[in-house]
Amino acid sequence: MANRQLSVSGPFVPEEDDTIGFGEALKGSALQSHAEKAAPALYTQLTDIIREKIYSREWAVKSKIPSEHELMAQYRLARGTVRRAISALVDEGLLVREHGRGTFVAEPGLSHAVESRPFSFAEALHNQGKAFKTVVVDEWVTPAPSDVAIELDVPPHSDVMFLRRVRYVDGVPIMCQESWLSLQECPGLCDIDYRNESLFDAVERCAGRKIKYSKMRYAARIAGKEHGDLLACEETAAILLLEQTISLADHRPVEWGTTWFRPGQSIVSNAVQPD
Repeated sequence: MANRQLSVSGPFVPEEDDTIGFGEALKGSALQSHAEKAAPALYTQLTDIIREKIYSREWAVKSKIPSEHELMAQYRLARGTVRRAISALVDEGLLVREHGRGTFVAEPGLSHAVESRPFSFAEALHNQGKAFKTVVVDEWVTPAPSDVAIELDVPPHSDVMFLRRVRYVDGVPIMCQESWLSLQECPGLCDIDYRNESLFDAVERCAGRKIKYSKMRYAARIAGKEHGDLLACEETAAILLLEQTISLADHRPVEWGTTWFRPGQSIVSNAVQPD
């Protein structure tokens, strides 16, 4: 993931304790009102950068993030600005502070079982009579990051496939699906046209086995700039995130993925009280 830079070359919203040299020149000037419209506050920009590092798994769960001093040096920000950004992400549940040790990427929250069957959104849309369009945004083969290798039970740095798709209904993006896929279990996945064939069908065809098991976890998240742009919603919008690990009938994992739902979507399930 390419490093993003803060917008400091032009007008921006100064932090009250900012010491990088631009804040004082703007305080109390006629340019300040224009600055407020031109770029987000610096702590907001830093918050978005850190959030995307977590969402993209560049910073893995339980990993220690750079110290306040390191972030101050990297982005030329005052301590108060960095602390404000970190505090916002702690409040969102993405980071956790540990006294005397530092700040870490938080573990996922509580898990709630919803269905015992794998969740195919293509099938769900077909069942509702919804015509949809799939746009492939990203698709590449890469050595497996450590957490991906663990989830897919493949050797570290073995080739895996990353696939990002956005599904549209009536011209409106309704979900963004990001999948890490095992080429060890499903050779040939990188040769599929995913605009015309569902990932589930492609996996079963390439693996020669049926998909049977799914482990799901739901969480509320702030969209952030990248997913806000993909889903045509505000980057500050609260959205539903589904993390899902899909396995074949022989319990071999084939996909570890996340689905980001545009605001207004919902998950519906039936439940039966045990006797």
